[in-house]
Amino acid sequence: MSSRLMSSGFGQSFRSVRHVAAAHQSHQLTFVRFGHSVRLIALQDLPFGKAYKGDVLTVKSGYARNYLIPKKMALYATPQNFERLKMVDPDVETEEQRIARLQRESSMSAGEEKYLKEADLLKKYLRNKMLKLWRNVDPNSIDVLHPGMVTAEHLREKLSKQLKIDLDDSENIHIFSSEGDGSSNTLQPMVFAELTDKKIQSMVEEYKPHDGPCSIEIKRLGEYLAKISLKGGYSVPLRFVVLQR
Repeated sequence: MSSRLMSSGFGQSFRSVRHVAAAHQSHQLTFVRFGHSVRLIALQDLPFGKAYKGDVLTVKSGYARNYLIPKKMALYATPQNFERLKMVDPDVETEEQRIARLQRESSMSAGEEKYLKEADLLKKYLRNKMLKLWRNVDPNSIDVLHPGMVTAEHLREKLSKQLKIDLDDSENIHIFSSEGDGSSNTLQPMVFAELTDKKIQSMVEEYKPHDGPCSIEIKRLGEYLAKISLKGGYSVPLRFVVLQR
């Protein structure tokens, strides 16, 4: 995965996953003040695409203190605030996760370990994020898209533009359907508030779409799930929502 991740938690652009991984190791802190910088949790989409609701970002302390915090656009990234928002800090690895990772890595070759680390990094980066797409709605309906629809190719493009993640050509995105590849006419939106991270990960790992491009088309507003298939056979969930323009 030649990701050019621009993690709002890192505050800079990286040309490869290796660069991101190195930075990520130095950011596994619960609440950080780097001199004149602070970590925040975005409570809403920030101006100019600086961050989206649920993102963890690092900004200058003055910008946080004088603008974002007073306007209730963000909270400091403390353990208490993560708990209050029912979010998981993407930069903190639990003891259970650490043990599981070390067990997996102990039996892997260097190449396999590289793919695992890339998948784990992307999973953590996307954990609290929701990709957003806007579409027009049929004037005679409350949620049917018209004209147009949302496809896996649209997700790939938005992933690059909105979250700064570029996938290799060999890495695919398939929109999740409980009926295999399903029918775009029957695909129903999800409610992520009713699903745990563990359940969502299990859903994408068990989902076995056909080889080749995804043929599913989203034709209604709502929350949906997609599976990103990475090198090494790893799967990462991608949550996305289709909103009315």
